[in-house]
Amino acid sequence: MEQVYGVWAVRSAASMFGHAEAWCKEDGRPLEFEFLEAAQAYALELNRKATVNVRYFVKEKEPEPNAARVPASQPDMEAVGPVDRVPRNEVAEKHNEIPGRQMAPEADPVVEIRSAVHSNYANMVAMLAADNKVYLGREERYTFTPGQPGSYDNRDGSLCFVSDMPEMYYFLYGEGWSHSQKEMLDRGLTMDQYMEFARLREGVLQQFTPRREILFAGQPFQAPENYLRNAELDLEGEKGNYNMIDGIVNNDPPVRADLTDGQTHEEVKELAPETLPNEKPSIMEKLRADRVEHEARGFQPSPPERGL
Repeated sequence: MEQVYGVWAVRSAASMFGHAEAWCKEDGRPLEFEFLEAAQAYALELNRKATVNVRYFVKEKEPEPNAARVPASQPDMEAVGPVDRVPRNEVAEKHNEIPGRQMAPEADPVVEIRSAVHSNYANMVAMLAADNKVYLGREERYTFTPGQPGSYDNRDGSLCFVSDMPEMYYFLYGEGWSHSQKEMLDRGLTMDQYMEFARLREGVLQQFTPRREILFAGQPFQAPENYLRNAELDLEGEKGNYNMIDGIVNNDPPVRADLTDGQTHEEVKELAPETLPNEKPSIMEKLRADRVEHEARGFQPSPPERGL
């Protein structure tokens, strides 16, 4: 029997159009490829342009009398599968996405969601989508059916891309942590995550109304630069080392250079007493000494009287 290949289209149950599976067709006739490479190239092109809820797979099939044969060298890329093709879905391709951009509605606007929870922002739900990126969207647009992935209906274009760092999902909901930011660094959070959340707070998250603030040991989140400076103030202050607020936490003050060249205290006292901090003469004493010396220089005895 002759061996041919077809492209099998599968639409997810998360789609607003429901689950579906069928061979890709042209004018109602199933497409057949004589060579595996041609079928793979065709499926790859379809997947590149498909929505997140539609995928195409190459499979062997039995030849059909009314099938549309595709030449190996030039597959017909204008053929239409059982699920209508649409332009590339930017919801599925966020590699170069700008945070805060609201996604335009698509022909298949339902986005598959892995996890969702009420966020710290009024009327918004935080979501981790199938593309492993973090979004915020309106609560009424998210739906969940037990046993199936959640979905977000983006027909109104309200889906807002937040970050491609999945850890930011946990920063968007809940009251925070019972540990301080310093303690959380020891428990798995990283400075990169702190920096990303600080950037989002000053950027994309500004457009939403906060209803609760994330806290660390009861204290509001501190941006990395403020957090590092405050931590340094606390630690350096314990050593009385406030003169070393230099961005390096808990470092010792510099050792003063020995300028005595090995001389003893008595030798320094004799040769340069003014260099000793506790033995410098006061300014008033120095002025008195200068005045006495000046008066001594200015005194001249009167000449003896003649004739005596």
